[in-house]
Amino acid sequence: MRPIPNVPRRPAARAVLTVLAVCAGLAAAATASAQVRGPETLGFKKRFFVEIANPSPLALENHPIVLDVAAIRASVAPDFNTYYYAFFEEQGSELALVVSQADDFDKDRYHDEIVVVRTLPASSTTRLACWYTPERSFQLMPTNKAFARGAWQSGDAEAAWESNLAAYKFVHGRIGFYGKLQPGLVLGKFPAAETKSQDWGMDVLGTGDTAGLGGLSLWDGVKRVPLFGPGAPPAKLTVVVPGPVRAMVKAEYPAVSTADGEVTVTVFYSTFADSAVSRQDVVLASLHAGPIAFGPALQNLERATWSFDKAKGCLSVWGKGAGKAGEIGLAAIFPPAALTAVEETAADRALKLDGRAGRTLTYWVAGGWERGAAAPASPGAQGWARHVEDLAARLLVPVKVEFKAK
Repeated sequence: MRPIPNVPRRPAARAVLTVLAVCAGLAAAATASAQVRGPETLGFKKRFFVEIANPSPLALENHPIVLDVAAIRASVAPDFNTYYYAFFEEQGSELALVVSQADDFDKDRYHDEIVVVRTLPASSTTRLACWYTPERSFQLMPTNKAFARGAWQSGDAEAAWESNLAAYKFVHGRIGFYGKLQPGLVLGKFPAAETKSQDWGMDVLGTGDTAGLGGLSLWDGVKRVPLFGPGAPPAKLTVVVPGPVRAMVKAEYPAVSTADGEVTVTVFYSTFADSAVSRQDVVLASLHAGPIAFGPALQNLERATWSFDKAKGCLSVWGKGAGKAGEIGLAAIFPPAALTAVEETAADRALKLDGRAGRTLTYWVAGGWERGAAAPASPGAQGWARHVEDLAARLLVPVKVEFKAK
């Protein structure tokens, strides 16, 4: 049984300040055991541990870790209270507060997932202590580094999500990309002249009827059925999580008729603090028990240079952006085992992935701008391709999370 959520009270704000102040002021000379006991003086009564294993020889910088609240309660802490908790990590002789965000997807006041963003050293296991109190509540206030919002033009089927490094939008199934000149959040400033250069940057992909950066298609046998463009069925858009560590938008497409029956597609578009990529979690619903072909496409840019490596799980293109944007890059990163084909048209190249009803398949898209804050180290076709391969190598690492009582 889930604990009854509590509404944060005024003393909670003082509690948060106390937590932050005490954590920041822990003396380096204090013993590790004294520091571990420290959270108890802040009102925390119980704890469990989260171990995050990075099995690869690559360091995973600012890697998002998503923790399932139901799994925590089922395995180590039946009375875990997501309204009064905090993560801590021992760093030498210091105890550091780990910023996190608890997300309630269906607005029933019960949190479903908790997100933390950590840098995981190569071939390492990161151990976090989660302290909590079964009753009472307070709210941590991390720095805003992610944001999501609904339509900024009346009646338009659009939504957008961003991190401090990159911003993406959904318009009639097409995925757009905003380039940022410096880190920060910009979507709250809309409506704005998106295609003109602003102090923060611009829409570098422009408008159009193509897939843009990852518009989806289904396949009915050999026939491709685009879910983007003016003739596509309109998706219902919902801002699920507005930030500040993760931002998420849900798109629910109407059922598509195929020879194997109707297929319904739901996509969760998200991005995380200090990340320049957009994560897509796709859920298919159908009475059909066999494979369902679907996948994202990348727009064919002017003066395009393409790069593809199935084994590394990446497709990318570098070419001319919209208007006076200059050169940009688009990329899709996918689990190699899920790819069955790549279909090329004059407008785009589409990844054909093997989906199944009831299973979630995750892939990522990323945009790059030669003048942007998240530009590759060597802007250009070769530099972008290397950057995307590096992203894929890190995003596809099978990071393992375990919950432990001790």
